[in-house]
Amino acid sequence: MTYQFAAELAGRTIVITGGGRSIGREMATAAAAAKMKIAILEINKANLDETVNSLRANGADITGYQVDLQVEDQIINTIKEIERDFGKIEVFVNNAAFHDSADLIASSLEMWNKTLDINITAPFICIRAILPGMIERKFGAIINIGTVNSKMMIGSDSYTASKAALHALTRTVAVRYGGHGIRCNTIVPGTIATEVWQERIDRNPSVFENLKSWYPMGRVGKPSDIAAAVLYLASDQAPWMTGTEFVVDGGLLAGFAPMYPVVEGTD
Repeated sequence: MTYQFAAELAGRTIVITGGGRSIGREMATAAAAAKMKIAILEINKANLDETVNSLRANGADITGYQVDLQVEDQIINTIKEIERDFGKIEVFVNNAAFHDSADLIASSLEMWNKTLDINITAPFICIRAILPGMIERKFGAIINIGTVNSKMMIGSDSYTASKAALHALTRTVAVRYGGHGIRCNTIVPGTIATEVWQERIDRNPSVFENLKSWYPMGRVGKPSDIAAAVLYLASDQAPWMTGTEFVVDGGLLAGFAPMYPVVEGTD
């Protein structure tokens, strides 16, 4: 995808959690195209190195940090290191996520806690760590990656609950710190075709084809759909957008595409 981005993004520092693969890697790629300074947080060393080396080879100003988002001290120390390395953090994207597909009865407490640790506790720790610098500079854009699951029941129970909490955290930050020039928004993706789906693809190779009928746009999403939204919310083109849920879902939440022909009797 050829990105269109605001000129003022050039030189701004963006931090992306889970930036070593999938949507996070595409966000970093888009940020590099916008000439931003990029820091990515990733637990998997191989994914981290591959993304950093690939983007650097194309001229990106990018640094990778290996960090376990379940460990508070690692998060805090990494944020401090990024602030030393880059001087400031202007855009922060809470993208990293853990997905457990088990239903409630089948969910272990261990998996429930891991899901909440990565999907809501880690963003809380990250935001708490970056806020002082943003408050001091009177500027900051925080972007949390939510999900349509938080708006309706489509499975993945613990993941859904954790992401709904992230949506609420967005509103809290937006209201409490808006007076300091800080914007906080949630991007709400629908189904995005990435390698994260591989286990489900192995069970059902037609899963994306089967899901297409639920999307009025006739397809599932691509990582670039979300990366483009990140660039917009990070820019000065969205100066009055805060506390919102920026839905990027191909129309899924607008209505159930397979249902209305049945209701109208045209199917």
